[in-house]
Amino acid sequence: MSSINLIVYSFGGMAAGIGTDILKYGIPYAILALGIFISYRLLDFADLGCEGTFTLGGAVASLMVVQGVNPFLSLLIALISGLLAGTFTGILTTKLHIPPLLSGIITMTALFTINMIIMGGVSDVINGNAFSFFHSKGSTTGALSQEVRFYNPLYTLLHDRWNLSWVTRNYVAIFWLLIIIAIVISLVYYFFGTQIGMGVRATGMNPIMARAQGINTSFMMVMGLAISNGLIALAGASYSQVSGSANTQMGVGTLVIGLASIIIGEAIVGRKTFKQNMFAVIVGALIYYLIIALVINTGLLDAHFLKLLYAILVVIVLVTSQLKNLKQKKELKERHHA
Repeated sequence: MSSINLIVYSFGGMAAGIGTDILKYGIPYAILALGIFISYRLLDFADLGCEGTFTLGGAVASLMVVQGVNPFLSLLIALISGLLAGTFTGILTTKLHIPPLLSGIITMTALFTINMIIMGGVSDVINGNAFSFFHSKGSTTGALSQEVRFYNPLYTLLHDRWNLSWVTRNYVAIFWLLIIIAIVISLVYYFFGTQIGMGVRATGMNPIMARAQGINTSFMMVMGLAISNGLIALAGASYSQVSGSANTQMGVGTLVIGLASIIIGEAIVGRKTFKQNMFAVIVGALIYYLIIALVINTGLLDAHFLKLLYAILVVIVLVTSQLKNLKQKKELKERHHA
């Protein structure tokens, strides 16, 4: 094989690998971004608790499948755990009147300990007691075997029984993830078109006017945060299923990831309608992970630089968006004076 053919072959293999990675890991990120979109854009609530909720979803799903629970049922249980976490944040804000930022921090802090317990971390430092759910005392990582991941039964059917050699686990995982996100998008779009969903959106846009219209804004806030965190936990569960592991640090930086996905998507797609907003979030998450995948696969940066890259990307996107808005305002002002 000539050097040119070797380069083309290597590039083609890398491109294919990046393509599957974008969908395999980008779709869970898209679900994550959709959850953050609900809290950040619809409710105007920067929820730092999402960093703990993402890990919670991964931890709960991993624990369930290791204990013999159906992998798809484990996703539902993880979703419910996220609903509870979001409800807790909402109660702190609406009933105890704790500022939103502090409410998210409190939830994130509480979930750190809860996630450590689920993962098998030391719960009592003095006595050295530990939960060994993952058969490794004091471990902060739970590994999932191929047999307990949600895509394995279909892969076994197609690849082993039907002898479809071209079918890979990645393809089957992507297939299931596409179905999951299609269901999520459909349900979210339908819900926020209902009267209750419109009440949640009205609460985020103008709570004073919403209360004047007879809307229970406290209940709507709690519901919105519950749905947001439920989706974030589902994203964490899906991510742990396809990656094959869950760890206590997997949620670090998720708020930044979600915000970057939202801003990138809105800059490219726009945000005129709710449907367009949702589509923008999905596109932004996939583009965001494309950038990360290119950096990882090309070896430009080591893995420990990724969090810094996350922050830099958000700064770049925010500054670009602000410059674009300033330019538009300047053009409108010039047209007005003309």
